[in-house]
Parts: sequence; structure tokens; C-alpha cells
Amino acid sequence: MFSFARRCLALTCLAVPAFAATPPSADVARTQLVEAVTCQRHLTPEQFDAMAKVLMPGGAKARDEHDNGYTLAAPLTVLGLPVTHVNAYDGSSGEDGVDSYTAYFGSTEISKVAALAKMPPPVAGSYRREVGRHDLVVNRLDGQTILYCEYDLRGH
Repeated sequence: MFSFARRCLALTCLAVPAFAATPPSADVARTQLVEAVTCQRHLTPEQFDAMAKVLMPGGAKARDEHDNGYTLAAPLTVLGLPVTHVNAYDGSSGEDGVDSYTAYFGSTEISKVAALAKMPPPVAGSYRREVGRHDLVVNRLDGQTILYCEYDLRGH
């Protein structure tokens, strides 16, 4: 006969899978990705990746070998515009230690995205606005308009 301690241990082991983290719903993933790229919610790079993977079609790959981002099965709506590609940069893997999250708007005019993001006039072709301790940036990269948030640039 099992001792009371062994029975409790056996029951605990059987119950563990019930407490395992479940993947977020598509709605939660969409909301949190939009909030991350617009400086409204700071996800860790791992959390961002998990949210993006929920929205990817099965077996999808990043755009190319230089971009570790995610091409989404259906567009996100960021600032009222469709976005089908997002990217996370893990600051701990680089020199600056700054996490950033990017939304790609394709050929949309930079001035249109900047206006929707309520940006002040550009400096050297780049729009930047402080959002608390973070910076929201609209720029052009490889012929695409991008919006990204750089997190925790300033102290509390």
C-alpha cells in the first residue's frame, strides 16, 4: 500500500498537465502584437514570438534569411492599416540591450503612417515620438515603411 506522501505525489504528477500554459487565442495574440509595436505593451521577445506564431500559417517561414520576423496568415490592423509581417529584436542579443518590435507596412507612404501615429515633424527623414520610457519610430527600410517601438530607453 502506498503511503499518504506517495499518493499525494502521484496525484500531483497526474495533475501537472492540466496546469500547463495554453497558447493564447488569436484575438489575444492580435491585440498584444499591435500593442507591442505601438509602445502600449512591453512583451518579452519570447512572448512576442509566441503571439506571432499563433497567427502564422502552418509551416510558414520568415521573409528571408536576414529577417527573423513572422509573415502572418491574416493581416493585423495597426493604426487602421493592414500589416502582414512583424519582427522582434531581442536587445539582450545585441550591443544596445534594447528590445524593439516592428510592423511592416509595405509600400504605404511614410507620411501616412506617421500621421496616423501622430508623429511630430521628421528629423533626418525619420519620425520619432517618446511614449513614456519608449520611442515609437516610423521610418523606411528596404523600400518598406516600418513602425517600431524601442523599449525602456529612459529610466523610470
